[in-house]
Amino acid sequence: MKRNFIKFAVLGLCIIAITNTTKAQRQNNIPEKGSSSIGIVINPISGIRANGMFKAGDFIGNAIQAQAASPYQMFILADPLISLRYKYKMSNTTSFRGSIGFSGAKFNYKEYIQDDIAALDAAMDGEFTAAQVEDIIHFKMSGGGLNLGLEFGGNAGNFRFTGGFGLVYSFGGGSTSFTYGNQMTSDNLYQPTIMPIIDSLKMSGFYKDINLAGARPVKRYPSGVEHAFGLSLDLGLEWYFAKNISIGATVSLIPFIYAIQPETYIESEGYSPVEDAVMKVKKKISSGSNYLLYGTENIGLQLSFNYYF
Repeated sequence: MKRNFIKFAVLGLCIIAITNTTKAQRQNNIPEKGSSSIGIVINPISGIRANGMFKAGDFIGNAIQAQAASPYQMFILADPLISLRYKYKMSNTTSFRGSIGFSGAKFNYKEYIQDDIAALDAAMDGEFTAAQVEDIIHFKMSGGGLNLGLEFGGNAGNFRFTGGFGLVYSFGGGSTSFTYGNQMTSDNLYQPTIMPIIDSLKMSGFYKDINLAGARPVKRYPSGVEHAFGLSLDLGLEWYFAKNISIGATVSLIPFIYAIQPETYIESEGYSPVEDAVMKVKKKISSGSNYLLYGTENIGLQLSFNYYF
């Protein structure tokens, strides 16, 4: 799907180039050496990936549950959907460029569950109650990226074919936390009712090996920010349809990227028979990891609008 989208976008720009060749020959809008530009760059593939987290009819909770499938790591990196780019023409064929962008998401997924205290009181009176309270899963992530490099190109009328490379730096971080409607009290110690999604995380090991009765997670988070470094290559086409104004499309390739993941911790709460009290404990569940990606999930598309001065 991504490759077809890229092909159609590039094909569309090529058609525009062919149909405007005569006009391009009559008027030269290409900026000269020493010009600078500010551009807005949109990466539609990032949007496609974000939408891919959800399918029609799915609950947000399903996406959050998928995030917890690997309980000991929190790899959170994403290409920015929108970036700001600066370009300086060092010569008629070579430009320096730099871009920076940010991305993020925040979910507050809520479900109603049984109110345990109300249900216990009703049961003691031989009655039934439908009273409910609310559990909330808070999931948030944020990150960004920086790309510094050189661009080379040749002109054809008001069109410029470009190629370039850059050094890539990305960062990301986030956390998952939980708010419970049924608090742990002297009347409700060992296993308060919680939403099914949170309860199912026990099976994935999300908060196993916690030496507390009725243990449940409070928060999972990395101790710092994940960092990634790589190299980007790209080919593109830029159309100067007016003086000092252009639109462009660039297909990019990241041959490799290396990332460093910090330590990950989880905070849990439960009843301690030794202390005869509800306690919270903090446990390191990962000492940190790293990974090297090459030749996979490395295709990108940048659509840009640029103003030269």
